[in-house]
Amino acid sequence: MDRRRGRAPGERRRGQERRPEPAQWLIQYGLNRSNLDAVHTGDRRAAAKSGRCRPATRQQARDALLQHVPACDRCRPDTALGLLEQTQSPRLAAG
Repeated sequence: MDRRRGRAPGERRRGQERRPEPAQWLIQYGLNRSNLDAVHTGDRRAAAKSGRCRPATRQQARDALLQHVPACDRCRPDTALGLLEQTQSPRLAAG
């Protein structure tokens, strides 16, 4: 028995096996929970831990980027989705 958690080792293993796969895409919401602030790849740990992100499908992430929701400048979901040219802002494209 694992004294720290009060669980048997087999129970812990079963819990880890049942854990859902992490999301491949995240959409970050604003402080008011209705505005979309950014799109992230699922491996962006800082965004996932912020409490303001929700899992999204590939299509939802793509649609958000096409609707001009900003892409995270660190994890670059627009590049991962092959949308870099379509989502670049006019300032960046000119510079």
